[in-house]
Amino acid sequence: MKEGLNYYPTNAQNFTVDEWLIMLQEDNCFSPILMEAMYALIFEMDGSGSAKQISEITGRSYQNYNRSMAETVKNLRKRRYVFIEDIRKKSKKERYWSHFYNGYYKNNLFIWEVKDNLRIAFIKFISGTEENSFSNINSEKGINSEVDEGTRRYRIHYHIERNSKIVNYSKREFIKKNGSLFCEACNFSFKKTYEIDFIEAHHVLPLYIGKRITKGIDLMMLCANCHRAVHSKKWNDKSIDHFLDYMKNNSIHQNKL
Repeated sequence: MKEGLNYYPTNAQNFTVDEWLIMLQEDNCFSPILMEAMYALIFEMDGSGSAKQISEITGRSYQNYNRSMAETVKNLRKRRYVFIEDIRKKSKKERYWSHFYNGYYKNNLFIWEVKDNLRIAFIKFISGTEENSFSNINSEKGINSEVDEGTRRYRIHYHIERNSKIVNYSKREFIKKNGSLFCEACNFSFKKTYEIDFIEAHHVLPLYIGKRITKGIDLMMLCANCHRAVHSKKWNDKSIDHFLDYMKNNSIHQNKL
């Protein structure tokens, strides 16, 4: 929890990192919509934000997120996990967000802040699933240079299916052309810094616009910081060229200092 904030009082209990991790691994318990919201909050919003701000990133109506938390708590209770009821004083209805978030008001918006232990567990959970994808960069041969993507499925990552084959293909082609993987916005290289072949692939056309054909040239190699910046509120409604020009000009300015 951040110091100096006036958090909304609740009766919800806290779970350990290990307890959250076990629950995250349960089949068909965590609502994909809740997972989507937490992914956006943790990886693109520094851990906190309003439902409206989350919806600006995901393209989903913000009213869905309250329902997703109620659904998740009910699913976990059916698996015999104990969630103490957090009842509102006036309406006598159960408050569900408090199991997952700390809450406070800022600029007339109610802000959800992912609880510390849940945030750590979620990062571990996501890292485990994404690590398997990145380990397959060099394992898939004979892939065509274009594939179907954008089909909406019951998945975590924004509910939109990302085809790892086209991502891995694009990374292999990028290595062939440039010798190694590096960020096309800031030139950061995981290989030079950490001695690992790692980079994130940014879809120049957002996947939430729907099903379409994705070609290798539709992907751009970005480091984690630039990728999150591109999806932030400041840049997500601008073209990638605006961001690249900003990074180029900023780099020139820094070099003159």
